[in-house]
Order: sequence, then C-alpha cells, then structure tokens
Amino acid sequence: MTEEYTLTQKALAEFLGMYSIVFFGAGAVVIDFLTVPPGVTGGGGEFVTGGLGLGTLGWVGIALAFWAAVALPIYVFGPVSGQHINPAVTVAFWLTDRIEARAAGVYLVAQLLGGLAGALSFLAIRGPEAARVGALGATAVFPGVVPWQALLNEIVITFFLMIVIMAVAVDDRGPERLAGFLIGFIVAAGVLATGNISGASFNPARTLGPYAANTVASLLGVEGAPNLWEQAWIYVLGPIVGAVLGVYLYEYLVLEPRGTASEPTEAESEDVEAGRA
Repeated sequence: MTEEYTLTQKALAEFLGMYSIVFFGAGAVVIDFLTVPPGVTGGGGEFVTGGLGLGTLGWVGIALAFWAAVALPIYVFGPVSGQHINPAVTVAFWLTDRIEARAAGVYLVAQLLGGLAGALSFLAIRGPEAARVGALGATAVFPGVVPWQALLNEIVITFFLMIVIMAVAVDDRGPERLAGFLIGFIVAAGVLATGNISGASFNPARTLGPYAANTVASLLGVEGAPNLWEQAWIYVLGPIVGAVLGVYLYEYLVLEPRGTASEPTEAESEDVEAGRA
C-alpha cells in the first residue's frame, strides 16, 4: 500500500519511472535515427522526422523498447507511487479525486524532471549526434500529417491507454499482476500503429523531456539540435484530453453500474496517490 511511503519516496519513484521511459524508449528512437543508411530518408546526418523506423531497430524494435521501458518500472516502483509515470494520468486521477492536489503537483514535477534527466543522460552518453540526428528521441508530427491529425491521434491512443490503466490497475476486478505487461503492451501497440503519425507520445513528459534537452544541447553549442517547441501543445493537450475522457468513460461505463465510482471507499481515500481502487 502506497501510504507506507513518504511523498518524497513517491516522487523519486515517479522520477525514475519517467527516466526509464525516456532513456530506454526515446533512446531507442535515437539509435534508430543514427542507424538509418546513407541515401535513405533521414540518413544524411541531420534530424528528419520521416527517417524514423528506417534504422536497424525499426518500428518493432522501438515498440519493444517502449514496452519494456513502461512495464518494468510499474513492477519495480508501482507499490511505492502507483507509477502514474505520465502527467496526463496524474491529471486524470486528480480530476476524479484519486490523488490529492499537493501530491499531484509533486508527481508532475518529478515526472517532468525525470523525462529531462533521461534525455540529458542519453545526450551525455551518445554525444552531440544524439541531438543533431536523433533529436534525443523527441516526438514530432510526421510529413504529410497536419497538426489536428496528430492531436487527434494523441487523444485516441491516450484514451485507450487510460482505459487499460483503469481496467488493470484501478478496477478491483482487474488483473493487477499483469498491469505492467498490459500497460506496456498498449503503448507498444500505439507505437506500431500510429508512430508515423505523431510519434505516439501518450505522455507529455516523454515529449517535453527531449524537447527541453534539445534546448540545453543548443545552449551547450550543439549545432543542429532541433527546436520543436511549436509542436509542444499537441503533446500536452492531446494526452491530457485523452486520459480525462478515458477515466470518465470507464467510470460511467464500467464502475458506476457497480456503484463504485461515485463515492470512493475508505481504502481508496487512503491510497489516492496510487490511483488504485
């Protein structure tokens, strides 16, 4: 039960979980960019969004990396913080009284810092080309896709992510032991199905971490580190809208008919930071 842990411990768990997603997941994106063959889109030594998936890892390798990067922290740190590891999830849980405002604020800061630290670590390990060619794994709208399509994609995939989270980690009938596996699975499915639309972020911190790290790289003199901040609104608004819609629909469709959504139980109130029923 998460009430056994302090808010500081929970924040550290959220930081490490988000660090994992960016370091391993977005890191796989960087490696794929860096291994695109010369003469192929994205193989010219600079960041080209359309080159993603054409490297040695491909979309399957990237999806598997995100699956592991999401699933493993849930199993390791889930008992500590509930492993929201996603600002959109935290906002959705706050709006439905599953986490108190103060704890939610701490979670959000920890998640954003974890995403930044993961991206900066990959920059330090892989060097300037990780930013110049791989954009530190940042998500971006793909060629031929307009912003509203990318926004809609982020809403849809995060909606289904939230449905899965509610089903396996909140609903007391759910297979909680499979939570990490199934939550990671829906992320991997989203990457495979829609990665070449918006990058399949699902997660504001997963996007903003690399964005901020690219800015740091530019300030440190790395030439060609992309500035993608004009797209940031897509990856903040889309996941939050999707997560909020997902949690409310699950409550209406699944929990309310059982009489469990309107009044949280005493156990739920004691465990609000985890978002577990």
